Formats: sequence, C-alpha cells, structure tokens
Amino acid sequence: MTSILQKVISPPMFSTTLLIDAMYFHAAKRCYKTAKTSLKDIGKARKVFADLRENEKEILERYDGDAWKAYDELESIYIQMEDAEHNIGAAYGPYFQNIALTHVLCAATTEAHINLIAKERLEGKFRDNFERMSVEGKWLFLPKLLGTSTFDQGSEPFQSFSKLIKYRNALLHYKGIKESWESFEHGMPKFLEKLGLSLRKARKSLLAVREMILMLSKMIDNQPPYWLRKGYDELPEDIVTNFFDVTIEKQHI
Repeated sequence: MTSILQKVISPPMFSTTLLIDAMYFHAAKRCYKTAKTSLKDIGKARKVFADLRENEKEILERYDGDAWKAYDELESIYIQMEDAEHNIGAAYGPYFQNIALTHVLCAATTEAHINLIAKERLEGKFRDNFERMSVEGKWLFLPKLLGTSTFDQGSEPFQSFSKLIKYRNALLHYKGIKESWESFEHGMPKFLEKLGLSLRKARKSLLAVREMILMLSKMIDNQPPYWLRKGYDELPEDIVTNFFDVTIEKQHI
C-alpha cells in the first residue's frame, strides 16, 4: 500500500532543452536591426563625398572646365575625396557584416528547427537517413514521411527559403568574386547581389524562415513556436533571451 501511495504522490520530474532554433532566429533579427541602423552612417559618408563633388563642380565652372588651371584649388578637394570614398567603404562594413550574419543565422534556424521536429517524429533508420539529406531536402521530405502534403517548390515561401540557402552557401563557401572597380559614387559592386548582401534580401530571409516554420506546423498539426508570435520581441529582454524550455515529464503510475 505504501509503495503505491508513494508512486501516486511522487513529485513531478522536470526536464529542460535549449531552443536553439529560437536562439538563432532571435540573433538573426537583431543583426537585421543593426544593419538597418548602419544606413544612417552610410548616408552621412555619402553626403560628405557628394558635397566634395559639388565643390569640385563649382571650382571647375569658375575655370571654364579647365582642370589644369584649377589644379591648385582642386588638389585638396581630390585628397579629401580619396578619404571620403574610403570612409564610404568603411561605413558599409557593419552593414554587410550584419546582413551576412542574418542570412547565416536564418539558415541555421531552419536546419535546427527541422532537425528538432524530426527527432520528435522519426525513429531508427528513418532518422538516420533523414540526417544525411540537404536542408532543402529535409524540409521537403519530412512532411511526406509524416504522411501529409509538402511544400510547393515553385511558390513562396519555399522559393525565398531556397534563395536563403544559396546565400548561406555562397557566404560560407566564398571563393572570391572579382569585378572591375568603379567609384562608390556609382554604387556598390554588382557581385554583392549574388551574396544576398542587401537589406531587402535579409528581410526576405527572415520572412521566409517565419513562413516556412508556420506552414510546417500547420502541415503536421503542430502548435507554432511561441517565439514566432506577433509582439514577441516587445516582451521584456529576459524573456526574449531565455531560450531554455522547461517541461514536466509524465510519471508512470
């Protein structure tokens, strides 16, 4: 009788796990916000260069466009221009760093999330073979393995997700891309597009991650993660950055 009673009133067992997908996604969003704030410094650096270009134009007009006659006045302008152009490149540094990290962390979020779902739902050889698949393959095949429909490869959000993985691969396995140099006055190198290094593309990566996870949750009849809820980022910082999930383990009676 005592042993049975002890089992009935035995205290619950708690377990914890790290929500690494939530951690990566939150970090990606913070990198995106930081990249956005870098635009102000980029704008300032570009304005300095534009003002110098206006000064150059005014000087040349006074000398009827003869740069040789205007050289004494232009020399200091050109020296300042060289520094100003360097400063434009330096201002873009944090911008590109944080956009690259946004893509990399978004891709890490998708891989971590699909692996966590697979661990819960797959066993034995199914799980072993699943681990060998590419990230895109995992997202396509897991719903099928669980007996439901899967993503349309030709539609959103899968198309943006696929581009995200391409950006991640291009950034992590970067082999160097060269291009004829032009002044920053004429814009950034075109190869940056292939690396996804723009604020618009970083935002699309964040949206793709969110939509992929929400759509998968619906497909497999799972509750969407709480950290994707609207307004989650507005919660106190200690909640937003606490990625430990504590659950109560059911006791066998």
